[in-house]
Amino acid sequence: MNRKKLIRFLDQEMSGDRALESATHMTRFYRSPGASGYHRATDYVADLLRENNLDKVWVERYPLDGETKFVNQSMPLAWEPISAELRIGSSTGSLLVTYEDSPSCLPWWTLSTPAGGVSLELVDVGTGEKLEDYQTNDVKGKVVLIRSTTRPSGFGHAATLAMEQGVAGIVTDYLLYQTAPFRTRESLPDPVQLLRMPTNTPTCWAIVVNFQAAERLASLARKGTIKVWADIQAKTFKGEGQNLLAEIPGTDKADEFIQFVAHSTAGTKPGANCASGPALLAEMGRTIVSLISSGKIPRPRRSIRFLVNVEGQGTKNYVHSHRSEVDKTIVVIALDSVGHDQRKCKSALMFCHSPDSLPTFINDFYVSLMEETPKETRWVFHEDNSIPFVNFVDMPYTPWSDNKYYPIFGVPSPLLMSWPDLYFHTDYLTADNLDPAVFRRCGITTALAALELAYAGPAEALSIMRQVGIRSQMRMTSIALGAYDDSDIGRVKKRLINLNNRDKLAVESTMRLVDSNESLAHPELTTTSAKIQSDLDNLLNEVLGWLPNDLNVEPEFEPGRVVPVRLLERDPPGLSGTDYWDLYEMAEQMNSRDPSMNYDSLRIIGDEIWNFADGKRSVNDIADAIGAEFDFDLESRHVLKLFEGLKSKGLVSL
Repeated sequence: MNRKKLIRFLDQEMSGDRALESATHMTRFYRSPGASGYHRATDYVADLLRENNLDKVWVERYPLDGETKFVNQSMPLAWEPISAELRIGSSTGSLLVTYEDSPSCLPWWTLSTPAGGVSLELVDVGTGEKLEDYQTNDVKGKVVLIRSTTRPSGFGHAATLAMEQGVAGIVTDYLLYQTAPFRTRESLPDPVQLLRMPTNTPTCWAIVVNFQAAERLASLARKGTIKVWADIQAKTFKGEGQNLLAEIPGTDKADEFIQFVAHSTAGTKPGANCASGPALLAEMGRTIVSLISSGKIPRPRRSIRFLVNVEGQGTKNYVHSHRSEVDKTIVVIALDSVGHDQRKCKSALMFCHSPDSLPTFINDFYVSLMEETPKETRWVFHEDNSIPFVNFVDMPYTPWSDNKYYPIFGVPSPLLMSWPDLYFHTDYLTADNLDPAVFRRCGITTALAALELAYAGPAEALSIMRQVGIRSQMRMTSIALGAYDDSDIGRVKKRLINLNNRDKLAVESTMRLVDSNESLAHPELTTTSAKIQSDLDNLLNEVLGWLPNDLNVEPEFEPGRVVPVRLLERDPPGLSGTDYWDLYEMAEQMNSRDPSMNYDSLRIIGDEIWNFADGKRSVNDIADAIGAEFDFDLESRHVLKLFEGLKSKGLVSL
């Protein structure tokens, strides 16, 4: 179908206001996995999809019982908060936080206090990241105050140490993913951060306060013995998760799928960021159905499927239950925090690539649509919407949502999200921090991508592979022209070679849009694909010739010749098996070598080393591939250390 006409129809039909209204309604519910509010929110979205006249809407339930496994991983127990109150000294003391005022104050899976509350001595252990923080104090049976650190996994590590030392409770002001200068513990003294206990079977209770309350407690603790009174009521139980599914059936390729996924959980109440994904998913479904029923667009060839789930767990259940359909899915587009008011939240709407470990045409295809879809205002003498008020940017792979779970099963999965996020998972992320203009821009572009892929046949496959080829040529040329630092020439050449190999496979991946009969009927597909790949090789040789001979090239890391092999079929286990402080030391070493790398980089690297461990690539190969993907100066020795951690957990062999 003509792209300009399709864009015009989507522009006329898509409503950011409807998406905002739906998201606002969802913020009324506390949506932890298995909680009553989570079920009510899921039911609301199901009703919304039915009202929007989607052809098929159904719910699949699965256990949240701490036992049942999907793709070799156990489902957690369900958990639901009831009430919480923290005071200084006694039940009549100065109030620090309540669940009613700040629902994010209870970390998921916290235990309850004894009924009626408990008054216990508080010990300030600083950030609580070192064993000596506890051993220099008598903390058994007491409450510890754990202060925020900028390290993302700091709370989980500190809480684990605290429980090992037998504490009765934890009070913390931890703030996740601090992003200077806007999102720091000092610049955000009031919000309360939603956290999770490091296990769904903890041995103590925990409660989160804001920075001001923590400073007050720390000040009192410095002056002498201090007690806090806490009354926390929450329940951990064997419950149910729901996978809400809806579908617009296709025509001649109905057994192939273009899929959206969004989670209603992972947030707290109000949790507007997590409410925005299902809200936009429902609005895109309504828009597409409306255009089909009005005759403005034909029914797509492929089925368009919608999934609303518990983040992570729901996707694992879906992959387990729908493996044959997963194998026939062209792409899964993840929607997470897609409606943020960019001025209020200091954010940008980001398209985060599907990872290079699964080369795909999706990334270049979607970016081309980002550039072409309507902006928010017009230039004075031009009819096209051409001036963006919504900041929409192209970013590398970021494993922050359900997008991380699909590539290992052979399905490309880009992510739409907003970052930085001033109020990320805090009680301040209310619906008035959402913007209908952002919903609309994201919805139009993403629905356009889904529809074009759902319609696609030989002509579209041919167009997309040419597009990937052109963008690849532009990338190689740009990288070579920017290689002005002779000390980096060896790394630049490696990067060019790796990206060329990736892009050739991405060109080849467009053949996924045609079946064998269509391929035979259109031999130009095969010949064009081969021609584009040959052209890329020729350009690679040319741009490599522009560059000087390698200078100061490091010798190959000898232990890096070993080949990691995954022992389980599952999504990436991240940094499992590597010591917390070893990771911190590694991050410092990486940063001293390449200032663009930091502690947060490890999360991305941890995902991709698993995805790349196909039993064919060596550690050196994997380090080079990840370095090329993110433009990191990544050393093989660090990649090997991460694999050794995975080996200690029985996840890989070397």
